[in-house]
Amino acid sequence: MSRKEKNINRIIFIVLAILAVIVMVPVVMMVLGSFKTQAEASQFNLALPTEFHPENYLYVLKKGKILNGYKNSLLITIPAAFFSIIFGALAGIVLSRRQTKLTESIYYYFIFGLTITLQTASTFALFKVLNIYGTFFSIICLFVAIRLPFTVMTFSSFVKSVPRDIDEAAIIDGCSFLQMVFRVLLPVMKPILVTNIVVSAIDIWNNFMIPLFFFGSSKKWTVSLTIYNFFGQYSREWQYVFGALTLTILPMLILFLFLQKYIVEGMVAGAVKG
Repeated sequence: MSRKEKNINRIIFIVLAILAVIVMVPVVMMVLGSFKTQAEASQFNLALPTEFHPENYLYVLKKGKILNGYKNSLLITIPAAFFSIIFGALAGIVLSRRQTKLTESIYYYFIFGLTITLQTASTFALFKVLNIYGTFFSIICLFVAIRLPFTVMTFSSFVKSVPRDIDEAAIIDGCSFLQMVFRVLLPVMKPILVTNIVVSAIDIWNNFMIPLFFFGSSKKWTVSLTIYNFFGQYSREWQYVFGALTLTILPMLILFLFLQKYIVEGMVAGAVKG
């Protein structure tokens, strides 16, 4: 590596480090604020609390109905992410392995879906006609449909880097198509599989508009809507708001930290393969 390249890498590292610090500042302020008194939290600074107040979290859990929001979010996030990944993986593998005009057209049909925004009125009318409006099933189906284009694109791009010899060897050994996918290809495609798990889970977990528009009952509100309602009641008590926000991001933060090494590899591979 030349001296010029080393200097460029140093500059890039410094810029990324600065950006990381900028992103982390509000997160640190939020976590610290969740342990402060009302007066300290209202100052919105990075100072340590004069005295830690973990009871703020107990108050949030009791008054904010966060656990009910957790339950509803999990009931939506887990099946929606699971089915979008399974269907997207199957479709992406088939579209990549079978190079015909039909599969190419279907692939671009999915890619076109990335540019389409949600049509709230028509979707609302469709749910009413099907008599599934306000149900968890309708929200799960909607999230699966929204996530499929990205999932199909990433799996289709990544599987092109997997040698076809693996498919042929699996078929010779007597594997069916589904056995080949789940026992042979998906283990090889672990980086893009994990990437889709994390990206889909975070997107579904944090989504605010879809549950707001398509849930008629507050009992089914997800954690995002629960926090929104909680903020409306405690907008002046920032120590509780910060505590509620920390509890909201905690599950996805843990998921990301455990799987981050696969995310970078999967995103890079999905972007350059094929």
